[in-house]
Amino acid sequence: MLAVDTCGAEGGVAVARDGEVVARRSLPGRETQERLMTAVQECLAEAGIRATELNFLAVMTGPGSFTGVRIGVAAVKGLAEGLGIPVVGVSRLNLMTRLAGEGAVAWLDAGRGDVYAGGSGLPEAMFSRAEAEAMGGRVVVGEEVLRGAGEWVGLPDISTLVRAAEESAARGEFSDVVLLDANYLRIPDAEIALRARS
Repeated sequence: MLAVDTCGAEGGVAVARDGEVVARRSLPGRETQERLMTAVQECLAEAGIRATELNFLAVMTGPGSFTGVRIGVAAVKGLAEGLGIPVVGVSRLNLMTRLAGEGAVAWLDAGRGDVYAGGSGLPEAMFSRAEAEAMGGRVVVGEEVLRGAGEWVGLPDISTLVRAAEESAARGEFSDVVLLDANYLRIPDAEIALRARS
């Protein structure tokens, strides 16, 4: 499996065999666009396999910044189509609730006083901080800006993605590559302006 995370300030690429990471590279957030495909090539070379030998791909779908998430999801979709292999797409909020255990609602900072929340039966969506607090429940967080707002679990890393994707693949649960899309923290201002003009 090849796993890609470009959601946060630091992402990563990993190649895993039987659930164990055998090669990994970090992706500093501001260098994702330039480093992603090089990191993929380096991981495959270190693992001693060719891309055509991969069984499936995994990608963290967000929420995250517009550019970062789109780069990772687009690259994985392109590889999946080119190689003819399936993809497991997993959200960061989903991975945070997996780290926390049953009954948790994960929060990520969405800026401007908003949070992106999901888990424990709550569909992933953006809420004002006041709206999210009013929902109650066992809140888990992983960013310093939200420390104290809930139980600390940290942000999921590439190894967390690998474990979750292996479990999904073992159950035959793959994403539809055509429908797989990036999940942004918020709609970009340019898109908001475009919608307002429409």
